[in-house]
Amino acid sequence: MIQLSRQSTNYDKHRYYEIIIDGILYGNIGDGETTDIDIVDGNHSIYLKIDWCRSNELIFVESKDKLIGFNCGNSVKGLKKLLGVLYISILKNKYLFIKFVDTVS
Repeated sequence: MIQLSRQSTNYDKHRYYEIIIDGILYGNIGDGETTDIDIVDGNHSIYLKIDWCRSNELIFVESKDKLIGFNCGNSVKGLKKLLGVLYISILKNKYLFIKFVDTVS
């Protein structure tokens, strides 16, 4: 099982991010939400998507012995807000982020 936690921000606050695992839509995650997803053991890839923008892609190995945690959210914060147009065009694959957190047993 994996656990995905989304940070709460003003950007995209009322929008959902699509959770894509192995190229398949597994559901959505809202602002400030945490969701658990059951997947089969083995090698997998995960990324998030909103409209034409997305996050980086992570590769992980699922095992029923452990819970794999991820944090995600919008990359456009702080001074990056001044580059918002750049993030929805040229840097569209960096508009969102996803990263590993410590594995929970």
